[in-house]
Amino acid sequence: MTPARFPNYEVLVHNHQRLHWVEPELPRRSALLTLALEKAESCSLAVVLFDDEQTVELNERYLDRAETTDVLAFNLDGDDAGRSGSPPLLGDVFVNVEQALRQAADYQLRVEREIAILTAHGVLHLLGYDDADEHGSNEMMARCSLVVDHEWLTAYLGDR
Repeated sequence: MTPARFPNYEVLVHNHQRLHWVEPELPRRSALLTLALEKAESCSLAVVLFDDEQTVELNERYLDRAETTDVLAFNLDGDDAGRSGSPPLLGDVFVNVEQALRQAADYQLRVEREIAILTAHGVLHLLGYDDADEHGSNEMMARCSLVVDHEWLTAYLGDR
C-alpha cells in the first residue's frame, strides 16, 4: 500500500506537546493504514499529540475522569460533511506522548511503535470498536498489530 491508494482519506496531525519529537508522518501513516485495512468509508480525521496535563483536562471535561490515559477518541460522525472537497469528518484522536514514553519503556518498545499502536487504537474507536471487555480488547489489540506490523508502516519505522 502506498499513499496513492488512500484518496478517500484525509489525516491531519497536530503536535501540541514538547516532550518528544514525533515525525507527523508516523501517526498519519498509522491512521491511514488503519482506515484502509478496516475498509472505512471516505473520511477525514485529526490526530493530536499532547501530554499528561492536556489529557487530564480533556478526560475531566468530557468524561468526568480526572486522570491521564494513553489515547482519547472523539467521534464526530461526519459533522463536517459539508466542507467542499473534503471527505466527512470522522473525529479526533488524541495521543498522549508522555504516556506513550512510559508505556514504551514498560513494554520495551520503541516509542515510535507505541505511538503508532495508540494512533491505530484511537482510529479503531472512531470506527466503532470497543475495548470495555476482554473480547473487545483482544480484538482491538490484534487489529492494531496488523497495522504496526504492516510493511508500509514497518518500512517507515525501520523495524524490519
